[in-house]
Amino acid sequence: MPEWLLKGDASGSFDLNDIEAVRLILRGGSVVDWARLNLRDADEVASFLLVNGFDVTVPDDQARLRSLLKKAVAYLEANFNYHFPEGLRSPSSIEALLLTASRDDEYQKLACVILKVMHVVNHVDAQQLRFRLAVPEDQLFQMAVARVDQTVAAMRSLGAPIILYEANRKARDSLITKLLSKKTNFAAQVYDRLRFRLVTAEESDIVPVLSYLKDNLFPYNYVVPGQSRNQIINTSALLEAVPSWASDDPGLGARYLYEDADGTGDDPNGFSGSTFRMINFVVELPLRIRELVPRDNPVLVELGTLVYIQVEFQIFDQTTWKGNEVGDNNHEMYKVRQHWEVVRRLVHGSRFDQGSDATWEGKTRW
Repeated sequence: MPEWLLKGDASGSFDLNDIEAVRLILRGGSVVDWARLNLRDADEVASFLLVNGFDVTVPDDQARLRSLLKKAVAYLEANFNYHFPEGLRSPSSIEALLLTASRDDEYQKLACVILKVMHVVNHVDAQQLRFRLAVPEDQLFQMAVARVDQTVAAMRSLGAPIILYEANRKARDSLITKLLSKKTNFAAQVYDRLRFRLVTAEESDIVPVLSYLKDNLFPYNYVVPGQSRNQIINTSALLEAVPSWASDDPGLGARYLYEDADGTGDDPNGFSGSTFRMINFVVELPLRIRELVPRDNPVLVELGTLVYIQVEFQIFDQTTWKGNEVGDNNHEMYKVRQHWEVVRRLVHGSRFDQGSDATWEGKTRW
């Protein structure tokens, strides 16, 4: 484990929860498909809740978590005829519920079921809150950039080998071009309107960087499923960081190898060079808006104080980053291919044969 990460990690080591979380980020999975959590103690639970936007020392946040629990239980009982023991319906603490979902307990699976529904209910409420309060998007973007800037600065202060950090908001013309080049043409389906790029010194630095980010910036449970691309890290190799994995989860190694064989490397845009490599993923970044609206607003009591904004992260190591700037991989060639696709769709549609004599060389020839 890198020395810089040890300075920011109370436990001083990776565990199964870290590896499973990083793997979910790299593969774009969903925690709704998880069978259990792997949180070890109350401190880990508190840290996990904090990165989700809930401070267990704040009474309002505890009340909000209790409200989510009540909504989740009511939904499951009304729609799926679940019956829960009192220890799950009204646990001694929300932290106890998460620990039950992490242990070999007779109610472990039921605790996971409740937490999954709480996760979804929270996101649904946050979407309603965002629309009902109509917080300007520019203000949310500024808040998101400030949070990421602060987190990267903290990483660097700990010695993180981050060679390059960039924050970028997609310009209006670029957004229109992207929509015209894709078969889906709704702005809500463009995930990289706010994008952050990190370049590390070595490939081996990427996993520690991801681990720090998921502990201190964004909740791994709000990675957008199906929007991750990993062409750098062999995720089955992550198990080497946790010597006890075979006893903790005997079937994990075979599952990782099987999933790696399935692959997660296709270019979602189709315009990158043939040897272009990157890691990118989209997260729903929680932003607290308690200070943006009057505290006595009844909507906050009903729906909480968190909203989410989708941001994209791109991660490279320095060698891969330099290789991506050479020849067919560089950004100018990417834009040429993307612009050509826009012209093809606008002028010729699906009937056009790309093998004809029309070309894109900075301008269109008919």
